[in-house]
Amino acid sequence: MDGKLLALVTATCFGLNPVVLKLGFQRKGTSEVALVIGLAVTVPIYILVAPLIGGLDFGAVTVPALIGFILGGLFGTGIGRRWMYIAIERIGASPATAIKNSAPVITTFLAVLFLGEEVTFVQWLAVASIVAGITLVTWKPGAGLGQLRDVGLLAAIGSALSYGVRPLFLEWGLDQVDIPMTAALIGAVAALVYASLFTRLDRMRAGLLGPAAPFFLGAGVLQAFGFLSLTFGLSSDDVSIVYPVTSSAPLFTLAFTALLLRGVETLTWRIVLGAAAVVAGVIWL
Repeated sequence: MDGKLLALVTATCFGLNPVVLKLGFQRKGTSEVALVIGLAVTVPIYILVAPLIGGLDFGAVTVPALIGFILGGLFGTGIGRRWMYIAIERIGASPATAIKNSAPVITTFLAVLFLGEEVTFVQWLAVASIVAGITLVTWKPGAGLGQLRDVGLLAAIGSALSYGVRPLFLEWGLDQVDIPMTAALIGAVAALVYASLFTRLDRMRAGLLGPAAPFFLGAGVLQAFGFLSLTFGLSSDDVSIVYPVTSSAPLFTLAFTALLLRGVETLTWRIVLGAAAVVAGVIWL
């Protein structure tokens, strides 16, 4: 299938996912339950789809690779997604998605510090665009510095930090042995174990029977198929073609917010302009 079309599917899935989550939170769902349900859906989907894209190769996994895959899953699918869900619940789908999408800035700085990579002038401009976009999305005139202590805002920033660290661990593991589908499954299982440990059984039981469960189930399916579309897209086309399309996910979140969260979230010019600046910066970066 065409890589650009698959990338568009990824952007749509990742753009709709936070809006569906917000609809679940509106029905008294919690971020902990949403995370467990989403990961519980992801793992079997990966297992079912794996034979179609080369299968799983656990025999090739070395100890260093296993550590990299587990840490990549924990920081991305586990910790990063958990904080992302908290941010969506507290500050809304569009602002949370825009902030989380600034993760490449963290990755770039870490690559400079630990991998000795150089940052070009264009990349510095991209970083400036992302920072300006985040400022527009988050800053409320007259609120003062106290707004920086908002739990939702801190969770969104924490999510960006966690997702920014993830590629370094994952790349380290894949450098040991190049088995991306197996790496994704190991990471998802590690994240599911992590999420389960932080969710009380009584809350999980109540959440599974509550009105928010179908939305969290749908969000999990969107996340899983979004990642699979990304995997197929990267295998069939160049990164330089696929990545800019998938990076447009926050713009899809804006559109779906306007359609499905009318009366729940208010889209201001700051949020729209800020999200666009973040997307542009990530593409340049």
